Amino acid sequence: MTKRIILGGLVGAVLVFVVSSIWHLAGNLGEIGIKNMPGGGAVETAMRASIHDPGFYFFPPAPPMSGQPKDQATAAQRAYLEAYKQGPTGILLYSPGGTELQFAKLLLNQFLMNVVAGLLIAWILGIAVGSTTFGSRVLIVLLVSIVSGVIYDLPYWNWYGFPMNYTIAHIASWVISWGVAGLGMAAIVKR
Repeated sequence: MTKRIILGGLVGAVLVFVVSSIWHLAGNLGEIGIKNMPGGGAVETAMRASIHDPGFYFFPPAPPMSGQPKDQATAAQRAYLEAYKQGPTGILLYSPGGTELQFAKLLLNQFLMNVVAGLLIAWILGIAVGSTTFGSRVLIVLLVSIVSGVIYDLPYWNWYGFPMNYTIAHIASWVISWGVAGLGMAAIVKR
């Protein structure tokens, strides 16, 4: 059974990699909901001048959650809520730059993450294989991808305002790619 789980996980990883690559290249499906920064570089110039460290930034800046006297914390929270109401609000994943884009390395990293995910899902199938049919094994893989989207993508929409079309497309890409992978995995990881 171990060989079937490893083979199933590897086949699943390859299928996810191929299908998700097609998704991202076919009609820009991987870019649904993503917009380019307007301003012709002015925003980037301002960021370079004022943000020097890479990081995950939230704006407007939230007040500290602890360490302040209660009356100061309440005033800071009110000021924050007013700033949030007036906007702009958002998040920024920022790197000041100075490095080259290593696309091949990023693709390799993505494939290796797919291998880990494929092996984990194949392990789940190996546990369930005694009481499942081919169709139910495929369904298990589909459900894992749907649950992952609900756990990880929907909170980004809820808390950070990710566009709904981006969120739906992102979940759909994983459901479709893991659905195809599930067909291959279910055929391999069996009794």
